Amino acid sequence: RVLDLCTYSGGFALTAAAAGASRVVGVDSSADAVAAARANALRNGVDPDALSFVVADVAKYTKEAAERGEEYDVVVLDPPKLAPTAKSLERARRKYAALNRDAAKLLDGERGGMLLTCTCSGAMTQAGGGELFCKTVAEGCAAARRRATLVELRGPAGCHVRSVAAHPSGAYLTAALFHIGPKL
Repeated sequence: RVLDLCTYSGGFALTAAAAGASRVVGVDSSADAVAAARANALRNGVDPDALSFVVADVAKYTKEAAERGEEYDVVVLDPPKLAPTAKSLERARRKYAALNRDAAKLLDGERGGMLLTCTCSGAMTQAGGGELFCKTVAEGCAAARRRATLVELRGPAGCHVRSVAAHPSGAYLTAALFHIGPKL
């Protein structure tokens, strides 16, 4: 059971469905993005019974899903840029914490699960020596009464320019994989 939040064109959702996930839900606030995700599912021959896409605000969707008692084994959260500048970092940090809190609440309450959470905000990736993002995710999970253990932290692929001296803003992508424990 996989939930792909901010699915955009459905990349994570399609991969999960193709890999055999029993249930995959992709959520995005953009109707155009969801239409593209549905088209991608058709193009790739993904079983439509195992995959659904929803047009909804992710923050609202996660709260409603928790109220319905939905639980997942894996949640992917890959929002658009929330901190376009260092000045917007504190507001974005609060938003990242809230999104990750609500995502963690949807992981299986008895067994826990995996949370793949991402940021494409250079201000978030670079702050605190690169540690602010993971600390923010952990704070959000703690607010959900869930223990977060960092499993893996990745940056951009090799095709992205990553020269700290010549192009410091190139360090903007971070993907963090956490194991989220059962409800405390």
